[in-house]
Amino acid sequence: MKQLFFFLLISTANFSQDFEKVDAKVLQYQRFSEVDDLANKIESDFTKDIDKVRAAFFWLTKNIRYNLKEYYNPRQRKYRFRYASEEEKVLKLQAIKDELVNTAFRTKMGVCEEYAQSFKKICDLLKIESQVIKGNVRSNSNEIGKIESSTNHAWNAVKINDDWIILDATWAAGYEYNGKWIREFNNYFFNMPKDKIFKTHFPEDNLWVLRFGRMSIQEFYNQPIYSQTFLSLQAELIAPKTGIINLKSSESITLKFKNLDTNALIFYTLKGNKFALKPVIKSENGITTLSIKNPNRNTDLVLFINKEDALHFKVKAR
Repeated sequence: MKQLFFFLLISTANFSQDFEKVDAKVLQYQRFSEVDDLANKIESDFTKDIDKVRAAFFWLTKNIRYNLKEYYNPRQRKYRFRYASEEEKVLKLQAIKDELVNTAFRTKMGVCEEYAQSFKKICDLLKIESQVIKGNVRSNSNEIGKIESSTNHAWNAVKINDDWIILDATWAAGYEYNGKWIREFNNYFFNMPKDKIFKTHFPEDNLWVLRFGRMSIQEFYNQPIYSQTFLSLQAELIAPKTGIINLKSSESITLKFKNLDTNALIFYTLKGNKFALKPVIKSENGITTLSIKNPNRNTDLVLFINKEDALHFKVKAR
């Protein structure tokens, strides 16, 4: 599955568990080449399911490298097989998934499907209920308003104490920079905040959509691009709610926020401009308004907060 995430992110996960000791222990693990060996090690080292889940997730992000070659030149993954019963079908599908996992462990490389299937396989071996969720994600302004005809990403859900938490080992593992994969663990994607999931991830299965709110695939793609710089804040974008800003010649771009820190460094760039500019900022009763001069052309707008990209919009001048 083809998708890449490039934002530098900051953790704001709301799970109260402190995983410092779990992470420190997992950092001492060897680079296992067999998934069963990793699962056995986790089983022997931890007693709580949440710690086992964290250990599996953390090990994958630290040891499986994102395969940029596969991302830019994806192979067609088509599998054909015959089966005489539903049971045989399930077994053969599982064998295909297991081969993906085995290859990821052997080569220490993979894309989102390998991360997601590997995490689920470890959970299966640990007898912890989990699922692979397939769906859509976005990472740049070119994707605003353009609905993908098929899913482009895979991530996981795992049940802890009768509650599903959402994890994305691919996006937690690192990011691309100048054509190279930079391994940098991002804790935000371990137990993603449920009220912010639709800002970045949209499940294909309507059951998962209904578990976290109400949104259509069209609404998902019409949103601005939210980076973790913004999602890690307490701020809320009030207007515009869509990622496409339509302007008349006499209008300025107006962005309104609730609970935006007025002491933050706020700048913006427009596609084709060399320098960042500062918007006009006004705050009253907890509402902050940013005013940006009309560019009088179609362009992309990127808002920066404290030197990190926070929001992406497409601007259409009329």
